[in-house]
Amino acid sequence: MGFFLYVMMGLLHPGEPANNHRPVFAEYAASAGWTAVHLSQFADMAVVIAGLLALYFTLDFGSGAAAWVARLGAVSAGVALVLYGVLQAVDGLALKQAVDAWVSAPEAAAAARSASAETMRWVE
Repeated sequence: MGFFLYVMMGLLHPGEPANNHRPVFAEYAASAGWTAVHLSQFADMAVVIAGLLALYFTLDFGSGAAAWVARLGAVSAGVALVLYGVLQAVDGLALKQAVDAWVSAPEAAAAARSASAETMRWVE
């Protein structure tokens, strides 16, 4: 279910190529649902990871190598979710703020705001 919702939210993501900065930044700035899409993508991924962790706690791996591999998988899934949360915060929140500032900036500040938005893109 989480993966299906994740894919559906991805369809709402603007379609301009990500590294074509000026047009894609204008598209991001015009998107009213940009932050909501990214929050939903994070929540959907959390459902996927929760499903994996439910499997970990439900299945009996016994002891030995299988148990250690299962633990490593569970920890890795948790770490992946945290890192994905950071990515979504940068892309869905920080980049959105930067492109909104660029679009609304006066002519004298537009170049600096554009550079800030590009910096957010590369951090992402």
